[in-house]
Order: sequence, then C-alpha cells, then structure tokens
Amino acid sequence: MLDEFLNGPAQQEKKRFIPVYQVGIVSKMQTTENHHPDKKNKPKETVPIPRREHQKIHGTEPHNTPLSRTMREYDKVNTILVTMKNWSTAYQKDFDKTPEIGLEQAILLKKTLSKELKVLMKDELPKVKHIKGFGVISLAGILAYAHPNRFPSQRKFLFYCGYTQASRKLKRYSRRIKPIMHELSKETIIYKDAKYYPLYIKFKEDLSQRYPERSKKAIDVIARNRIATYLLKEIYELFRVENREVSIILQLPVTEGLSLHSTLGLQI
Repeated sequence: MLDEFLNGPAQQEKKRFIPVYQVGIVSKMQTTENHHPDKKNKPKETVPIPRREHQKIHGTEPHNTPLSRTMREYDKVNTILVTMKNWSTAYQKDFDKTPEIGLEQAILLKKTLSKELKVLMKDELPKVKHIKGFGVISLAGILAYAHPNRFPSQRKFLFYCGYTQASRKLKRYSRRIKPIMHELSKETIIYKDAKYYPLYIKFKEDLSQRYPERSKKAIDVIARNRIATYLLKEIYELFRVENREVSIILQLPVTEGLSLHSTLGLQI
C-alpha cells in the first residue's frame, strides 16, 4: 500500500492496438502498405503495416547487391531526368528562357551509372550477344529485379515477370520487368533477330486469322507479348544455375548443407 502511495499504481502492460480498415483506404497512406491478416475469413479487412515490415512478412526485401543498387539508382535518376526535361520545356515555353535546375548534372550522373552497369555486365552480356536488340540496360534490369536463380521453376519466374495468364488475372507481378520486356521485344523486332522476328511474323498471321475482328494494333501487342515470353524463357535457361555455382551477379554465399533454392530463397 505504501509503495503504491509513493510510486503510484503499478503500470499495466499496454496492449498494442492495430486499426483495421476497409481494403483500399490504407493504400492512400504513403508510409504503410495493405496487409491482410486473415484473408480467408475476412478478405475485406486490411491492416496498415510499414513498407519494410510488410516486405519482411512476404519475403520481398530488395536485394542488396552492387547490381541491384546501381540499377535502382539508374532507374530513379532516369525518372527524375524525364520529369526535369518536361518541366524545363514547359518553363521555356511560358517564360522564353531555360531554367537552371541542374539538368546537365543529372544527365552526367545517368551516363556514369550506365558505365557502371556496363562494367557489372561485362561477364554476363556475351551470353545474350546472339540476340539482336539486347543491350546492357535491358539485361541489367532483368538480372537486378528478377534473376533466374531466385526462382525454383520457369513457371514462377514467368509469373513474377507478369507473363502468365494467372499473373495477369491476379495482377500480381513485377511492375519493373514489364516495361523492360516491352522495349526489349520491340528492339528485337526492329533489328529483325534471326530467331524471334520470323516467330513474330508467324504469330501475327495466326492471330489475324483467329481474331479477324481485332485491330492491327491489338494483334501487334499480343504478338510482341508472346515474343517477350519466349525471350524470358531463353533468359531463364541461359542464366539459371542448377548446381552449387552461384552467378557473380548475385554475390551470395551458399551455406553448407543447404540447397541453392533454400539459400537464395524465393522472393516474389
């Protein structure tokens, strides 16, 4: 009693309160992401969880390798550069003068990062030299964001990249791989690769006969998506390491007694 009188009532352990919101509301919060604690019984409820913690729950933490860091920085600089160019053009039209916003420095930084990626890809680029239209940035992006060694099967690799029917239906795939493959399939067709260009022509002919009501543009998009799928299948076969030899790009050690798949993990 005397203790309680002098020090006050004993402090009880506070229970952690986790607010529950309807799906879609939490997505507007910048620092959190949607998480479904009970997706089976309460599919319309979601909990706000910090982005990093959400990545840990689902095993989707970004790879911290020289390639992944450089590629993410390159993409960020490229996005900023596009915005700066558009803003600079609009400013010039309105005020008849070019603003000093550091555009030249951003262009120089992009060139520097491009050179770094070229150095990182010097051992890997010869593997795709036979495919016309395949450049350093395309290969670096695919290996940085979806290296084949991360996936135990080709099906899961294609699902992650967004080139299976299930991934398109569920809309669960990497948004970074799609634009890379869009450009890569276009370049492969433009340069008329010996293997993929005849396939593209054949796909267009077959699709035109099967779907005569569809426009030429729609047929072209479907044909290019198929080419992108075949390209990803070849990339998987070229860069997949089936034994205990780990690719230089990953730079991850293999623990004794564990398989390659359990060491690298599947991070989708």
